[in-house]
Amino acid sequence: MITETIYEHLKDIYNSKVGPLVSPAIEIDPSSTVSQVMSVISKNDTYDVFCLEGNSVFTTNVRSLLAGKNISNMKIRPFLSPIHSLTKDDLIQKAANTIAHYRIRAVPVLENNKIVGCITAKSIIELLSKKDNRWINANLILSKNPITIKSSELLATARRLMISKRIDHLPVIDKNSVRQVLTSYHVLQSLNPEERIGKRSLGMTKVGNLGARIGNMGSTRIPRCLPSDNLNTIIRSMLDTNTTCCLVSLWDKLQGIITYRDILSLLAAKIESEIPLYVVGMPEEQKNVDLITSKFSNTLKRIQNVYSEIQEARVSIKKQRSGSKDRREGMYEVSIMIVTPHYAPFIFKESGWDLGKVFETLSQKMRRTLSKRSNRRFKPSIRKIETPGLLESL
Repeated sequence: MITETIYEHLKDIYNSKVGPLVSPAIEIDPSSTVSQVMSVISKNDTYDVFCLEGNSVFTTNVRSLLAGKNISNMKIRPFLSPIHSLTKDDLIQKAANTIAHYRIRAVPVLENNKIVGCITAKSIIELLSKKDNRWINANLILSKNPITIKSSELLATARRLMISKRIDHLPVIDKNSVRQVLTSYHVLQSLNPEERIGKRSLGMTKVGNLGARIGNMGSTRIPRCLPSDNLNTIIRSMLDTNTTCCLVSLWDKLQGIITYRDILSLLAAKIESEIPLYVVGMPEEQKNVDLITSKFSNTLKRIQNVYSEIQEARVSIKKQRSGSKDRREGMYEVSIMIVTPHYAPFIFKESGWDLGKVFETLSQKMRRTLSKRSNRRFKPSIRKIETPGLLESL
């Protein structure tokens, strides 16, 4: 099974300590205004910023700030969210898991109750690029059917999509082709247009206000690849262009998108169970993580009794982290992919504030769906049913 092979291939990276990857972290004053923080983000060409209050670390990022209004006077505090920190002795897998769960690009590293740096998604991906990953193709990691937007739409529409769908990249469609990619960084600049555009915007047109049409706004330097291109080629193209995504196309048709998060999903934690189970984004703060995973493993085992063809299960857990006015903030989004040898993977999705209840609901959905599939697959042929007339003639 390919996931097991990938897991063994990347095991040395999973078990490496984060210490050598620590880079400077950008800190902010929690009393700053949104406009001031946006200026810090722009000048430092960063995505995440942090602050320390007491024993707690807080963070905000480009996408979270898109919900800001009247940014000149609005304080940053409503946009700050608590985040688990790392130590230099923590493993890279923990860093990747935290990045995936919080949907961020950097995790703070603490030492003696001080922020001494951070671990970025980019640094982990650079480490991945040093391995021979030429057998891992784009079609194994891409996000299919990405959300797109037409060039004739308003920036305000792009902003709403990014906030509601929790995404940072929007391929822009013009005359049935993708011309550029609009990112959350571009839209953030439109909220505070007097701030200069950072170096990240090289090759981009200057953004206007939210009432402007997208037009040519966005980056035209986004790399592209084929579904058959290998991971080393993809990572190298992203690093060379200093971009955070790669478009996957075939015959000029957009097939999917690969972001940092898609690549880091290869570092999913493996849960010991009879059926291979891999989890991305399991929250550190959950007190009953072991109980949840154990119950889910037992569910898989029971389902296998009626549907024996389950090869592996992959679980992705995301946490909503928008502005304080977002009613979904703090909600868990869980997606489960069941891999079988004969069919396309079964996908089950559910959201909720209680992770245990979300898994219970998903378990029920899985049992119903796979039990029905099993009944259809193994229904006996009418030609093999013994009838009284046939028995009497023998």
